[in-house]
Amino acid sequence: MTTPNNAKQLDTVLTQIAATAAKEKSPAPSSEAGTVNNDQPGAARRSMNKMVQAQQHAALHEELRKLIGHLHAQTMLISGEGLENFCNHNDQIKSDYLWAMTDTAGRALKLLDDAC
Repeated sequence: MTTPNNAKQLDTVLTQIAATAAKEKSPAPSSEAGTVNNDQPGAARRSMNKMVQAQQHAALHEELRKLIGHLHAQTMLISGEGLENFCNHNDQIKSDYLWAMTDTAGRALKLLDDAC
């Protein structure tokens, strides 16, 4: 789901990409006639890499937020007054529910491990 904040971030990234592409197309100023600034393509590449890393970081953050939010909701359903209702279910249902919570936490940890 695209939120206004995500749309703004996407617009910023697209603007940066367009600006980088425009810089690469225009000739770089040179102190000597006939020389080319070879650093400009490298700088543009580094800038693009930073933008890609920022997008990957944002995607990781969003996925972790989703998993942790899901785990929080699962926990809230069986805490407080929900605990009595949870305890009234048969052992298989309780086991499956707790396994689902463990799986959600495991997926969040795997995302963190893969990112590091």
